Amino acid sequence: MTMIGYFSRQAIQLRAGNRGQATALFLVVAATLLAVTFASIRLHHVAVARVTTADSVDAIALSAATWEARCLNLIAALNDGAIQCFRVIRWTCAVWAALAVAAAFGYGVPAFAAYTREARRLISGYWDTAHLLVSWSEKIRKAAPYLVLGEVAALSKQRNVAGILFPLNPAGPHDGKNTLELHLAPGPPISLPDAIAPISSALNQLKRIRILKSAAKAVIALLDTAVRGIVGTGKGPIRMLEPEKDFPDRQFVRFEGIHTVPDLPIPFLDEQGKRRVFEEATAQPYGGGSAEMTWRSRLTDRGKK
Repeated sequence: MTMIGYFSRQAIQLRAGNRGQATALFLVVAATLLAVTFASIRLHHVAVARVTTADSVDAIALSAATWEARCLNLIAALNDGAIQCFRVIRWTCAVWAALAVAAAFGYGVPAFAAYTREARRLISGYWDTAHLLVSWSEKIRKAAPYLVLGEVAALSKQRNVAGILFPLNPAGPHDGKNTLELHLAPGPPISLPDAIAPISSALNQLKRIRILKSAAKAVIALLDTAVRGIVGTGKGPIRMLEPEKDFPDRQFVRFEGIHTVPDLPIPFLDEQGKRRVFEEATAQPYGGGSAEMTWRSRLTDRGKK
């Protein structure tokens, strides 16, 4: 028996006796690799769900603030319309005052009389329009919270995210802890006598001149009657809505959302939808004014836990 033949027979015997051990080792390694692979897939699935939930919560909070910004822009547009009405009244009175002074000295009396009738109609019409615009802005302020809640509910259903908005109560007390509102307050009052100040000032100046003739006195009497008629038919002062002093600190919304990660048919893990992802986001309107239609929305860290 040669040495080479001896070792060959020993190797064949060892190989035949260890076949079961190799199979067991293969099964252990394969099971480990499968478990690591399945766990990696599950972790990736949860990570994607977390990112998707964060994006959805950000979108819902930003959309809520965007609706607030839209309502603020609409209120600013109405306030700007009321300001334009005041300007038209002022210019109408300025032209009226110039015609009154000319008529008092005997120039353009027929034109003054015709303009007086037209001025009364214009001033009354624009003052009523300003009142109407301001009343609409108050209605928009009251409707804004319901628009925000409707948008949040629609997006939550669309993105399959259950959550709650803070603040939540659309009809709570002003500046309440959980009152969803636009933090606006009536500004300083603007009365009709203030708006027609040019013609009132011209009337007072004409009354002080003692050298005017009888025709001029008739002009003054006509003007006095017209001014008294305009002031007597006024609907009271107008107070446009303006942002409160603490508006940047109080005007924000926070949405807290929960998304249940759908289960995957992966063996050995057996989680099956038990994992929930929680995210929150805060947003606010910014950048505009009482009559500046430049309100926008942005995400912010304010209000987070």
